[in-house]
Amino acid sequence: MQAIKGIGDFIFASVSTDSILILRVFKSRLAGLGEDERESAYVQSDKVVFSAEPIGELGKNGFISGAGHFPLVGDNIFAADDVVVERIFSSIGDHLISLGTVNNYDNVHPDLNLGKILTSHIAILGNTGSGKSTTLRALLQKIGEVQSELNPLVSFFVFDVHGDYEGLSFAQGIDVTQTHLPLNKLELDDWAAALMPSERTQKPLLSRSLSIARVLPDHSQIVYALLTKDALENTNQNSLSGLKRLVTKWIKKVFPEDSAVNQDLDQWVLNFGNEEGKQKLVKRVSDFLNDYPYKDVNEIINSVSSDVNFTLNELEEAFEVVFGEEEVKGNNRVRGNTETFMARFRNFKSRYGNSDGILNENHGEELTLKVGDSPRKTKIYILNLVGLDDDALRLVSTYLARQVFEFNKRKFRNKTEKDSMPFDYLYLDEAHRYVRNSADDSSTIFETIAREGRKFSVYLGVVSQIPNELSKVVMSQTGAFLIHRIQNALDLDFIKRNVPAATSGMVDRLPSLPSGTALLSGSAFDIPFEINVLAGDLGEVSKSRNPIQRSK
Repeated sequence: MQAIKGIGDFIFASVSTDSILILRVFKSRLAGLGEDERESAYVQSDKVVFSAEPIGELGKNGFISGAGHFPLVGDNIFAADDVVVERIFSSIGDHLISLGTVNNYDNVHPDLNLGKILTSHIAILGNTGSGKSTTLRALLQKIGEVQSELNPLVSFFVFDVHGDYEGLSFAQGIDVTQTHLPLNKLELDDWAAALMPSERTQKPLLSRSLSIARVLPDHSQIVYALLTKDALENTNQNSLSGLKRLVTKWIKKVFPEDSAVNQDLDQWVLNFGNEEGKQKLVKRVSDFLNDYPYKDVNEIINSVSSDVNFTLNELEEAFEVVFGEEEVKGNNRVRGNTETFMARFRNFKSRYGNSDGILNENHGEELTLKVGDSPRKTKIYILNLVGLDDDALRLVSTYLARQVFEFNKRKFRNKTEKDSMPFDYLYLDEAHRYVRNSADDSSTIFETIAREGRKFSVYLGVVSQIPNELSKVVMSQTGAFLIHRIQNALDLDFIKRNVPAATSGMVDRLPSLPSGTALLSGSAFDIPFEINVLAGDLGEVSKSRNPIQRSK
């Protein structure tokens, strides 16, 4: 006997002698009610009207997505049984993995096309408690079970923000909090991700400060002398007192133990409108600089290697130098315009620059996801990021993503190394915290990978409970969506506009999906459909503790 259980069921109609049209039910209502009328307990009817949408044709060559033929009015429509549904999915998977059963068909375990999934960026979305973390754990476990089918250079890196993936028997852990980031390898975009400077004003100051920080370890006195020289030659200050304050600050760093400097400064005065004593200071600084070949700070920067190491203290001092350069030019508002930016840096330095911080070069080994050309011992790695705040999370994730992308990009460009280019998968938990829309026109490394990563075998997986806060660029390049229960109106609207193949009827069902059920949609799936993820014990990790104790 054939029966329809409800929304999500498959039905079919004969459209030729050797093929049937497959449709999916997306709406139902009692017969006798209008489209906009609500059902009531007082309405009695033994008939139900179902609305369905065509998804493809099933024939002797298997299932083909899309419909070219339609039944006539009055033709019979039949409910699809397990055999029909099994035939649909057996012809669109690659027989490597299955995550569960088709919703409403408990005996049908659909094969997924792992080849398409692994050549796509993926997104696993859903409210807290809907099962998205469990789905990722199940997906990784299934991939681990067929790793002999994968290229030896395939690696998966899960960015674990809350500890939801620790202890998985099929994965190896990397405790990021017990390593350090080498400051000399961090680039402007890495720092910008953490400190979030404004694009037009603060980011150029950050760039300049990073350049100066690299010269301070060996050339600090020369930098201070050049800054003093610029201040003494400056004509932008409104008063001698303002100019003298700048000169005093820097010249004492050039001659820290020379008491005569204080006397020279005291003799630099205005006497009845005439400036006196300045030339002694000018000569003192000029004599010092005569021993060095540099005319300005830029010449020092150009003479120093870009990979010279420096400390956070030297970076903080470099900010002071840059502020000094701006103040010499008459920009007396530079400090006020960077208060929030500098407060974020000082907090960052205080929290992560100490003896057990990730920005202390003496703390643990250097953090890296690259181990040369040889395959890693296992394919799945869990990066423990628990305890990092949003600033540090943005820095670490940006640095590691850029490191992987640039490594593969160099391999790709070298014809002799192209075949040894790894396949790297970066699966980002709580992605809305660091894969966000830019406040300006700047582009992040995640958006670069979203657009170009496939060419260099780098793929993203974003896991999030707040889809509307994710980067629209990343989402637009995503090919595989696994969407659990979502109830927020903004998120539902975002999914309607950004998830291909997901019809309004499918999205309207998302708020009522039970935990563990997901809508699969996107170019990696021949048809969108709902799946009940069978994760077994993998789902226990995500269960919330019950505060209520019941007596026996």
